[in-house]
Amino acid sequence: MKPVFAKILDGKVNDVYSLKVVDAPYFSTEFHFHEECQLTYTLESEGRRMIGDSIADFTSDELIFVGSNLPHVWHNHKQCEDENENTAYARSISIFIHPNKILGLFREPDTIERVKNFFRIAKRGMKFDGLIKEKLQQAMLKVSAQTTEIKRLIALLQILDLLCSTTSYELLASPGYTNNYQLKDNDRMDKILKYVFDNFNQEILLTTAAEMTNMNKQAFCRYFKNRTQKTFVTFVNEVRIGHACKLMAQTDLQISELAYSCGFNSLTNFNKFFKLAKGITPKEYKKMLIVG
Repeated sequence: MKPVFAKILDGKVNDVYSLKVVDAPYFSTEFHFHEECQLTYTLESEGRRMIGDSIADFTSDELIFVGSNLPHVWHNHKQCEDENENTAYARSISIFIHPNKILGLFREPDTIERVKNFFRIAKRGMKFDGLIKEKLQQAMLKVSAQTTEIKRLIALLQILDLLCSTTSYELLASPGYTNNYQLKDNDRMDKILKYVFDNFNQEILLTTAAEMTNMNKQAFCRYFKNRTQKTFVTFVNEVRIGHACKLMAQTDLQISELAYSCGFNSLTNFNKFFKLAKGITPKEYKKMLIVG
């Protein structure tokens, strides 16, 4: 899935931020990136998201900050799209902040450096939980409820202050991640990501993926790794492991049942790839969930 470059504030030279409220059957599956940073509060929905090279399931009540030019997508499960064609299932509030323009509002060197440092860290993407998540969510609702531009800007600066003051977040993309996507790329990656997200619980063949992009296997492997910084097999297994973690948290399925329901053809492979991805075995992970 090729990330499309998007201009959020194009034509609005003086705007430092933009507010977007989504109330739709499902989120767009377009993989894209933009210069503006994006703070997204998912009020209602579930599916799978990709931010940089981070792949994980998402659910309602999630709060994510996406840094400048970091490719990302929120993709609903296919069954959710099918079942909710006529109902609003995807609800979210997003605030887009232009980093350079908002820095232009400040004059004190310490403040400028503080905000710059936050934007540097945010290039890997951030997930917030706990008290800071609650404060940010309340502040975002406050921004969306304001009726005047001055009040919205004041509420926005309060959000920025919260973001720059906390260290309570999970970084999403890996430390060495860089955006290698080019605007001249065609829709090859669009097809592949959607194909994997919708079919990870079935057999996914490298040959099939290569054919979908009109490449041979060797060329496809090079192309995919250059764009995502991981092999296709690793990518597919990470999607499957992410779903397995979700099922462990939400169901009482046995580990063997989890393995096959997530697309692994053997319990041995599931245990092997789970430990590679998480550093512990599925059994240890499940026990940790119970204790927690």
